[in-house]
Formats: sequence, structure tokens, C-alpha cells
Amino acid sequence: MKSVKKNNIVLPLLAISALSMSLQAADWLSIAGTEPSFVKIDGKKVENNNTTPHLWGFVQVGYQKNYGDIFIPGKGPKAGLNLTPFSMLPPNLNSQSGFEVNRARLAVRGMIDKDNTLDYFFMTEFGEDGITKPAGHGSHNYLTDASITYRGIPYFNIRLGQFKYPGSEEGLRAVFASSYRNFSTAGSQLLLERFLPNNAKEIKPGVFQAAPEESVGAYRDRGVELFHTLYVADKTTLTWAGMIGSGTGLSSSNAAGSPTYYGYLAAEYLFGKGRGYYTQSLKGFAWYQNGKRQLNNVDYTRERYGVGVNYFHNGLRVGAEYIKAKGMIYNGAKDVDHDPYGENWEYQIAADKSNEADGGYINLAYFFIPKKWEAMVRYDYLNRLTNSVVDERKFKTTTLGLSYHFKGPTRIDVNYAFRDADAPGNAKAQKVLDHTGDLLSIQATLKF
Repeated sequence: MKSVKKNNIVLPLLAISALSMSLQAADWLSIAGTEPSFVKIDGKKVENNNTTPHLWGFVQVGYQKNYGDIFIPGKGPKAGLNLTPFSMLPPNLNSQSGFEVNRARLAVRGMIDKDNTLDYFFMTEFGEDGITKPAGHGSHNYLTDASITYRGIPYFNIRLGQFKYPGSEEGLRAVFASSYRNFSTAGSQLLLERFLPNNAKEIKPGVFQAAPEESVGAYRDRGVELFHTLYVADKTTLTWAGMIGSGTGLSSSNAAGSPTYYGYLAAEYLFGKGRGYYTQSLKGFAWYQNGKRQLNNVDYTRERYGVGVNYFHNGLRVGAEYIKAKGMIYNGAKDVDHDPYGENWEYQIAADKSNEADGGYINLAYFFIPKKWEAMVRYDYLNRLTNSVVDERKFKTTTLGLSYHFKGPTRIDVNYAFRDADAPGNAKAQKVLDHTGDLLSIQATLKF
């Protein structure tokens, strides 16, 4: 009788432990939106019918130092204004070095019924980043994800709520899995959406500026998504997704009254080893999104699309992605505080669809000691406002990294980013960009 009771306790705990190591491929839509249909217990594959909620989370803490110069003009109407936000550490943009609790997230997920037809996922954020403190302004937002997925229809999963939209691989992947402290420049500026209030000031035709009142989009939106992953061959999967979102990110405000549409398609060949971010596979993907954003009661089109490929096998990882953007181009943070010892940052956005940008990255990483020591290098670039000779900016960054993995994603990362910025058609702006400096990042990730 005692052994029976012991099994009744141990087996559910083993199942919960297995849930934390997703048995799916690096198919982020299914990993985040569904619970696995099968788990391994005592080395055997059994049907998953455990309705016990799974509590988990992760913390990322570390140190960063920006080696750029703080450029403050001494005279004229711009006296006291800091023109180099890229020489400050986000999200507050008020220092060049410091220790940080970048992310501290707690989540709960699971299935409502033993048939695994209703799954749920909720996550909160208690760290200091663009979600809780965009440009140093408190958003009072601590909820990143809240969704329910219905799985009772063959070939269709239906997900409702707030969650990561189908799109860029850099945005879809579990943020705690990547050994890079910061997103690529294109990912950060073109996809990590900033939101302005409807009454933002139009500083020149089609260019708006205001202090942020809401979180960055964090690659998320609110809406309904249909998605599914199908095995088309023994080791080959096809994943598709379509979503209709509000276009408001993590907020319910500033909607233009029309939805944002998302589309996604990926094919993946599985080599047969690994789980989650460490799934050994070759994956190609493409995505598209289009919607409206409202400023001064005018609806502006925001369009994004991209293609990419990822390969991971025997410790070698190669990834690349290209991103194209039209309309609603983030044009940097601007200081509006004339006190030379203080900053008050606002976001600026070039809203018209005639504004364009493109960028991307290529990443190479290798476990030179399997599952322990990993070395990496990533080159990323962003060509911003390519439609304007005066406003065009070109950013190029090469990041070198070294990681020590204690177990899986629990690790220490050291990154050093060599950064360069150019204003090819604006000599005055180039004088400011010349103050761009390199960036050192040291980060510890603990997943529990």
C-alpha cells in the first residue's frame, strides 16, 4: 500500500519534470502554446494526462558597460540635451555601466483536462526592461503572457489571449535560451515595437515624438491564432500559423480600430537529438505582418516581413535572418531635458509607409566542449530610413561571446559587441554617431 502511494506522488512529479523539457522540436509556436501529448517516465514514452499546474521561471542578472562617449552640446537650442542614447544602457538610458536584474519572470502552464484539449500559459515580469520601464518611464505592466489553447480540432490549434505572435525566429525563441545578452539591432529597432500615445507631437510631417506610456511590444500581441505542426515525413515537419491581433502589443490602448495580420510558415528536418533550443535540426522559415497604428487620429500602415534559416547539429549552430520594414520606423530615443545632468527620453517614430528599413543577422556558435563551453560570433546590421538621404542611418555590430553552461540554459554569458554607426548623407549627424562605443555584457541565467 505504501508503494502505491509513493508511485501516486512520484509519477506526477516525474511527469511535471518532463514537461519542463519540451519533447517537441524547436517549434516555438507549439512549445509555448501547447503541452506535450507524450512524456517519458522511467525511460518509457507514455501519454501525458497530468493536469497538475507546472510552475517555472527564470532570472537573468548581470553587468553591462558602454564604452561610448556621452555627447552633450554646449550651446544653442540643444544645449544640455544628450544626443547619444546609444551610449547609454537601456531601459533607463541614464548610465553607462551598472549591475542589473534584466529579467525575472515567473510562469505557470499546464492542461485543464486529462484529454489535453485545453492548455494554458501565464507569465509575469518583475525585472527592469522595456516591458516594465521603457526609456526610464514606468509602464506599471508586469504581465507578458496570458493565453488558452484549444486543441480539439484535427490540424488546428486555436490560441486566444496575449502571447508571442508568429514571426521572427529571434523573437519567437525562448529569451532565456539565447547566449546573447541583447537582440540584434534590426530585431530591437524594427520588431521590438515602441508605442506612442495618439496625441504624440508631430515634430515634422509624418514624424512623431512622445514619452512612452506603454511597454515595448516584446514580440507579442493580443488576439487569436490558428497554428499546427505536421509531420510530412519521418523526420520532416511543416509548421504554419495565422493570427489576427489588436496591434497593441502588451496593451489594450492606442488601437487604430483595425486588426494586425500575421502569417508564418516553417519547414524543419530533424536530426533526432536535443530538445527546445537545442533541437538538432535544419529549419527554414518565412513570416509576414501588416497592420495600422494611430497617431493624431490618422491611421498609418506598419508592415514587416522576413526569411531565415537555422542549423544546429553536433554542437555547431548557424543562423541567419533578413528583415524588411515599411512604415512606423523607430527613429531612436530623444532627450528633452535641458538639464545637462539629467535625461528625459522620448521615442521618435517616422510613421509614413514611404519610410523603409532593412536589416538582419548571421550567427555562428560552437560547443567546443559539449554541453559546457560555447563560443559564438554574430554579425548584425540595420539600414534605417533608406528612403531619406539626410535621415538614413547604418548600424553594424559584431558580437563575440563565450558561455559556460552549468546545465542546459542555466549558464554565464560574456559578450563583447564592436559597434559602428554611420550617417552617409548627414555630416552633422555623423559627428554624434562617432561617439558610439563598444558594449561589454556579462549575464548569468538561472532557469528553475
